[in-house]
Parts: sequence; C-alpha cells; structure tokens
Amino acid sequence: MDDRLKLGTEGYSPAMLQKIEYASGNEPSFSQASRALAHLAEVSISPKHLQRLAGRLGEERRQYRDAEVAAHQAKTLQPRHTEPPVVAAVHLDAGKIQMRDDDGPAGVREPHWADTKVACCVTYTPRTGTQDPQPDPPPAFLDRPSVMRLCREMNKVRNAPPTVAEAAQARSSKSGSADEKDIERPERLVRTAVATMQPAEPFGAMAAAEAMRRGFYRAAKQAVLGDGAAWIWNLADQFFPDWVQTLDFLHLLTYLYAAAVNAHRGQANRAWRLYVRLVRAAWSGQAAKVIGLLTAERKRLGDAPQGAPPDDPRCVVAQVLEYVTRNERRMDYAFNRREGLPCTSAPVESLIKQFNQRVKGSEKFWTSHGAEAILQIRAAYLSDDDRAAAHHDRRPRGRAVGANRLRWAA
Repeated sequence: MDDRLKLGTEGYSPAMLQKIEYASGNEPSFSQASRALAHLAEVSISPKHLQRLAGRLGEERRQYRDAEVAAHQAKTLQPRHTEPPVVAAVHLDAGKIQMRDDDGPAGVREPHWADTKVACCVTYTPRTGTQDPQPDPPPAFLDRPSVMRLCREMNKVRNAPPTVAEAAQARSSKSGSADEKDIERPERLVRTAVATMQPAEPFGAMAAAEAMRRGFYRAAKQAVLGDGAAWIWNLADQFFPDWVQTLDFLHLLTYLYAAAVNAHRGQANRAWRLYVRLVRAAWSGQAAKVIGLLTAERKRLGDAPQGAPPDDPRCVVAQVLEYVTRNERRMDYAFNRREGLPCTSAPVESLIKQFNQRVKGSEKFWTSHGAEAILQIRAAYLSDDDRAAAHHDRRPRGRAVGANRLRWAA
C-alpha cells in the first residue's frame, strides 16, 4: 500500500506534502498553516510537526539549489529552454530577519538581526523603438509634496535600526501608486526568486546559476540593478561581467533631494530649484552634469571641520557627491529606457517585502537551518515558473518506516 500510494518517510502522499509545504511557506506562521490545513485539507498536523516537515523539504530544495550552483561552476549547467530571452535583468538586494542561537533547549537565546540576500530574476518584453520613450521625468518626481513625502517615508524607515532594508518596502509601496503610473516601464514576463542567509559571494554564485538556468547569459540585453551598495557591484563584476549595471533611480532621487535641501538649508525655494536641476539631469542620463552641480555646491559650502556631525550640510553634500561619483557609470537611464531595461530595483524590493510577510515579525526568531529552509520554500512559491510543484514530482521517495509501521505490517 505504501508503494501504491507513493508514501515516503513522512507518511504523506506527494499531493499532501505539497499542500503541507504550500501552507508552511505561505501562511504567516506554522500555527496558521496548521489551522489552514485543518479547514481546507481536513488534516490535523501540529505546528511543530509542520515545522519539521518544512525544514526537511526546504533542506531538499537547498541541496537541489546547491547542486545547480556546482553544475554551473563546473560549466555543465544548461539553460532550461532553448530559446533565450530578449531582455533579462537581475535585481539584487538584502533584507533583515531576526535570528536566535541554534544550540540549546527551546526558547529564544542570543537574539540578533541578520541579512537575507535576495535576487529577483526577471524577463521583460522587448521594445521596438529606438527613441527614449519618456525623456522628461515623471510628474511625480517634480511635484514637491510627492517628493517630500516619498523621501520622508524612505528616510524614516531607513534611519530606524535595524530595519534598513525596509526602506525598500516604503519605496515599492509608494512607487506602486503615482510613480508607477507615470513611468513607462518594460512589461514583466517571468519572475523567479533566489534567497539565502549565506554571505555575498555564495549568494552571487546562486544568482548566477539561476541566470544560467533561465538562459540570461544568452539574452540580447542584460542588466544588473541595485541600490548602490558596494557588495552588489562586486557581485555584478564577478558573476555578470559586461552586463549593464544600473543604480536604482529612486535611491538616487532621495540622495539628490537630501543634497539640495542641505545645500540651501532654510531656503526651501532655492533648494527645490536645485533639486529639479539635479533630477532632470539624472533622468536624462547626464551624470557628469549632476556631479558638476554637486561639486559647485560643495565648493560654495566649503569642507566640513573635523568632528562635524553627519547631518552637517557640508557632510551631507560631500556624501551625496561621493555616492554619485562612485556610481556615475551606472546612471545612464536614457540608455536603459531606449533599450527596454528597467531603471529601478523596485521588483526586488517588492519581492523582499513578500519574503518578509513570512519570515519577519516581532515574535519570529529563526535558527540558521530553519531560516534557510523556509527561504527556499518561499522562493519557490514566489517564482512564476513551475519549480514549486516540479520539486515534488522529482523528489525521491524514501522507505515508509514511520513509527511502528513495519511492526504493524508484520
């Protein structure tokens, strides 16, 4: 009967295991997953047992992911489809998750925050024209109340430790209203997700394997997008050489607004005029002009004295100038628009928010094994392809040897 029902070591059929995994990875907690299964699948499974099953299934997915990484590094991993995409982009970012000590009895010990690394791999519809589809900035970027509200919301979240990554959530939710309507963006086709608790370089190898699996290295147009963090560009140089690197425009916008406000502190109209000049130049891809305007303001203000606080106007303008100079080659947004490439990293920030709906909460403290496992399950169900169900079709079935099963059969 075990053979006929395809029961494995868990004692559940593949169809039931898929329901268990879906509930565990998509409900906000294992307790809610247990209640959902009781109501919808009419099966009673304790939250603790669901946690163990999810850990096992997530570990299987991790092993499969790592096998693909090894195959890619050995140059044996082949794209899943013969026809490569035309436009492909990899968006990279990091989120936050609460952790606890792995060892010892049950309970929260040594609570701390850690990073989750997330890659959003997206294909887009190709453009047919060669002209810039939107040479002028969206009206929302030139509307003073909208810009002030956006920057205030982002900075409020960014400056509230330890939730730096949640600035992405504020930005993506904001750009989901007026900004999204104004910006002409490439239409998304297929999104897949990669997530891990591992350090940056192993994460880069995972993102590269996913890109290879989806044929991104053969795409006609390729881009890597990020918020300006050095670790993102290091991964881009290492794993996606010769791809177009693009600084998230909304991150840049908030930096430019901060520079303008601090360059003319107490003079709102002059600050706004400077911001408009900066954002128009940036939108058109004139990074050198942006650098020139910021350099002039820094010279006018002079250098900050030693020991000046970080919010000193001279420090702020100098920091923004350094940020723009460091990312100058990643600011050709007019080129991106002509080529049908994205200009913002909003897709990965939205994806991180979806991960956080499962893994982040005031009462959620994960072990390293549990966090990695649930991230793999969540990534599978947040991907647009068939990987969530396909895993259950290919996973090997272990011998059904649950408690007392063989004794009963005898």
